[in-house]
Amino acid sequence: METRLDVLEWLNGQLRFGIKPGLKRIEWMLNALQIEELPSIHVAGTNGKGSTVAFLRAMAMKQGLNVGTFISPYIIQFEERIMLNGEPIREEDLVQIANRVRDCASSSPETLTEFELLTVMAWLYFHEQQPDLVIWEVGLGGRLDSTNVLQKPIATIVTSIGHDHQGILGDTLEEIALEKFGIMKSGVPMFHSLTEKRLIELLEQQGETMDAPIHDVTPLVSSVEDGADTVVTYDGMPPVTLGLTGHHQAYNGACAVAVARHLGWRTEAIQAGLESAQHPGRYELISRQPRIVLDGAHNAEGVAALVEQLKLERDVTVLAAILADKDREAMVASLQTVADVYETTFDFPRARTKDSLIADGARYVDWQDWLAAWFEAPKSETLVVTGSLYFISEVRTYFQSLKKTACEQEEKGV
Repeated sequence: METRLDVLEWLNGQLRFGIKPGLKRIEWMLNALQIEELPSIHVAGTNGKGSTVAFLRAMAMKQGLNVGTFISPYIIQFEERIMLNGEPIREEDLVQIANRVRDCASSSPETLTEFELLTVMAWLYFHEQQPDLVIWEVGLGGRLDSTNVLQKPIATIVTSIGHDHQGILGDTLEEIALEKFGIMKSGVPMFHSLTEKRLIELLEQQGETMDAPIHDVTPLVSSVEDGADTVVTYDGMPPVTLGLTGHHQAYNGACAVAVARHLGWRTEAIQAGLESAQHPGRYELISRQPRIVLDGAHNAEGVAALVEQLKLERDVTVLAAILADKDREAMVASLQTVADVYETTFDFPRARTKDSLIADGARYVDWQDWLAAWFEAPKSETLVVTGSLYFISEVRTYFQSLKKTACEQEEKGV
């Protein structure tokens, strides 16, 4: 492999092997490559993982640390999945790492999945770069996720538990919770922002069994002022305007604050990190005129949080592409309480079809033509694009091309 496209083609070729839970294959690879564990924080949860990683990364950098992050999915470019100090892995490093991992994988007793290979690539990259800290975002679940090859992280986090991936993780919230609690390690503190009593009790029982201290971070949130910005007062700190907008971000921020304090980071670094955190696709304003927001809400719980924020907007239109394995009915019904909702589909394996959406009574539009028309002549004050992180990634790219075309026409005096 010589280019990033070669690497992407190779990884995409592994997608046919699907999801294969378990850690034996990745343990074999790390052992074969002689990679040792670096100081790590492990983050699981149905929603809020990526935002919590963003807060922690910003705080760590303000603390003066070199910090690696492994996240999924990406929003702008594939290389975001493996980053050092917020900068995506460079093409030459990506290619070099991928070649080493592919060569090693060819000797593996079992074929690795795309996500396992990507995880090994991250381990190898961080092994070479030697950052002070690595923050790992779980891909799916926790217990059997390939990131759970970690032996002794310095902290673990569970942000939230909701109905997502039931077919894989379990049918009940308790079953899903136990999968996510599976990142817990003996003697390693786990921080959470859960609100359901039965899930907190389940977590505390698991903590006793595993001899892992459990910390509820929600009491850290003294007050939240919602609006165009989200201003939070955390216990022992002056009010701070979060870099990420939305009431729910107060609690993702609290997870990061609690871990940072546990690690002894300076209050100034914590506050500055809360203010400077950035995470594409999380209530992200990509245009002021017209006002366009991208939000990666992709399940009922995520949409509920989005709806709370939309109550603060005026005259909202929503364009949603909800994947086939999500509770479309509940998500659309929730969005319709605050917005005019249009639905669409896009080129993705789990996307709904145009025919199925129309059969279900959706107000279907072909999103590219519809978005171009809306950009030319907005039908409302605010447009929110949501439903899938994969979809908003495509919309972002398309929107940039629309803006570029508009600028070129303006320069030509069209």
